[in-house]
Amino acid sequence: MKCTECGYEAPLSEFRYLYNARIDGSISIRQCKNCEQWLAVDELKGVALEKVTGGAAPWGKSAGIEGLAEDVKKKKRRSA
Repeated sequence: MKCTECGYEAPLSEFRYLYNARIDGSISIRQCKNCEQWLAVDELKGVALEKVTGGAAPWGKSAGIEGLAEDVKKKKRRSA
């Protein structure tokens, strides 16, 4: 895997695992051991997607339920 910030290349296991962004997705947060930047990583592909900064959330704003109420309302309108 290659760090998107400093270009450091190493196996995925060399990047410090911090946590899974969501329990139902393959995105995790790992830390580059060279520049110490936090990275959003697709664990299935073994690819760093982007750096994670304060307030940034590549996986969404919450546990994935934002917009759920609106989706349900739209489905009800279509079926009525």
